[in-house]
Amino acid sequence: MGNVIECAKLTKRYPTSTLALDSLDLEIAAGTSFGLVGENGAGKSTFVRLVMGFIFPSAGKLQVLGHSRVARAHPRIGYVHERQFTDLYLTGRQYLTYMAELSDLWGGTRRRRVDAGLQLTGMLSAADRRLRTYSKGMLQRLAIAQALLAQPDLVILDEPTAGLDPPNQREVRDVISRMHGEGTTVVLCSHNLPEVEELCDTVGILHQGRLLRAGTMQALRVSPTLAEIVVNTPEPVGPLMSRLGLSHAVVDARDHTLRIELNQQATVLQALLVAGVSLRSLNPVEESLETIYLRETQWSGATR
Repeated sequence: MGNVIECAKLTKRYPTSTLALDSLDLEIAAGTSFGLVGENGAGKSTFVRLVMGFIFPSAGKLQVLGHSRVARAHPRIGYVHERQFTDLYLTGRQYLTYMAELSDLWGGTRRRRVDAGLQLTGMLSAADRRLRTYSKGMLQRLAIAQALLAQPDLVILDEPTAGLDPPNQREVRDVISRMHGEGTTVVLCSHNLPEVEELCDTVGILHQGRLLRAGTMQALRVSPTLAEIVVNTPEPVGPLMSRLGLSHAVVDARDHTLRIELNQQATVLQALLVAGVSLRSLNPVEESLETIYLRETQWSGATR
């Protein structure tokens, strides 16, 4: 399978002397869904522009789909920009047909690719409506359909749900999930951490131009320090823990679910057993991407 993107000491300094990327070492494997997260100004958009060949590195090496001259990889890349520019007087089908022709797709191949893109993104029913009647979410789904016309080996999504309301965000995420499920390698750049955690199997944390960590979610997590217990009792867990003298062990208590420090688990379970309280479930609490991100960026800030 190999890697779709390989970076070695990749650096970009703008003429204003702003160091946007600082010695980035990164490999993104084919077939993965990779999320690059970071605050505004972390260097995510600079990374995308470098990969697309819109700008050039100041130092280091970059290969995209095996090409050091990354423009040669363009026919095999689908790209969805954060802000799309389209002629709103076209219909969705007309727009995709035009973009397919720009990719040198004609006849039956063009029709099949347009229909496949509309089908995957859930846009078939709106294909013959003019774009000016589309919601922002529909326009974004159409942009993804356009990116898939050439059946690319790699699709790059730059803040694909930015500015969308929750229902439209959900629709776009579903499209991305289906796209990756069909075998497309996805690179998703976003500062929406829950979105990246939901959609991506590997993640890179970018902070002030530096890549702090990269790997699978499991590799980025530290050992669990909390346990989540769901009890089978009509009494809310807050008052229950207080009655049993265990409030000191509780990190969070809501309805019938409580989170406790892992080192307090034996004490809490013994007290619940003595009190005759049965358990519905007991599980270690894995770190969220938000927790990992905050830990890594705060640690980085403290050591710089």
